[in-house]
Amino acid sequence: MSTQRITITVPAHIAERLRKEAKRRRRPVSRLVAEALEQQEQERIRQLMIEGYKAMSEENLRLAEEAWPAVIESWPRD
Repeated sequence: MSTQRITITVPAHIAERLRKEAKRRRRPVSRLVAEALEQQEQERIRQLMIEGYKAMSEENLRLAEEAWPAVIESWPRD
């Protein structure tokens, strides 16, 4: 993975929190920020997937209810 140097400006209290957390985790501040952004993106995708599954649940239920009589009809009888 290629890297690129950037400069950002953050409030002093955020910079201090970043430095402390980076020290605690024994990582550079840049990696800490990159990991936080990656986690944020993963959470965004996770939420989109949850919304998609919920949106499809009604359609899936409707299809299952429509198919149920055919399933029962074709079920082997002893």
